[in-house]
Amino acid sequence: MKYSRVLVAAVTTLALSACGKSFEGPDEGDISGFLEMELDEGIDAEDIEIVAAQNVGDEIEPVYRTRANLDLVLEEDFAEMVDRIGDRPVVKVVAEKGTEYPAVLFTRAEPIGEDDWNVRIEKLQVRNRKGRPLSSFTDYIVEGSAEEKQAIEDEKREAADAEKKAAERLAAARRGFAGSWKATQPLKRRGSVYSQNGQQIGVSFDLKPGEDGFGRGTGRVYDFSDPSVFAQSDVTYTVDDSGDFATVTFLSRAQHDELRFYVTEGTNFKLTDDGKADINNGRWSIAMKK
Repeated sequence: MKYSRVLVAAVTTLALSACGKSFEGPDEGDISGFLEMELDEGIDAEDIEIVAAQNVGDEIEPVYRTRANLDLVLEEDFAEMVDRIGDRPVVKVVAEKGTEYPAVLFTRAEPIGEDDWNVRIEKLQVRNRKGRPLSSFTDYIVEGSAEEKQAIEDEKREAADAEKKAAERLAAARRGFAGSWKATQPLKRRGSVYSQNGQQIGVSFDLKPGEDGFGRGTGRVYDFSDPSVFAQSDVTYTVDDSGDFATVTFLSRAQHDELRFYVTEGTNFKLTDDGKADINNGRWSIAMKK
């Protein structure tokens, strides 16, 4: 009786094996189709050979790990960026179309239905592959080409033209600060007109032509309603390299007994090219024009 039970069980197992498909994992075709979607642009996989496979799951939920040898083949030239000329990348071709790289691929897969597999890459080992597809670079220049030489010459010429124009603009800006600047509105403190006992204050600069962005002149503070009441000091002015503003520095104290305001030695006014002047980052400000 015991022998009969064993025999029946063995026959049953053979019958089940004969009826069902034996899953040994994805084959080379399955992996090839998977890699077509997974590999980077410009790379193809050839000569795929599965050399090992193992079910790390169970009969109910099989999970197959495989190791395969293959060749990665470049479908176009691959390059690396080595420089930039303006907005254009300069690239060096590091591998030509058709170059082959031996590789080892490790995958993990589960069956989907009878004929399909959900394949995932665990690891792809490949040596010395460099760069990316040449077509992935936009408006590129190939290193060492005649185009690169011409682009370098064009960039140098454009840089020289831009430098010349910038120098001309700066020279014009420096000249533009020379002249007599006078307040068009009374001095303000924190955005409100400053007034002491009804007296409001004006500021003026008489800036002489300078050289290389530096000049001298006279600064004055006065009664806005009666400019004959004033105090003044020698000043220097330095035009910023941007040409947008000049720093006007009082060289001595400008004070008058009848004025409710004075300027101490070393006070800096920031005077912009549109006539706005301020002290202490705008705490005191005044509008001026030439």
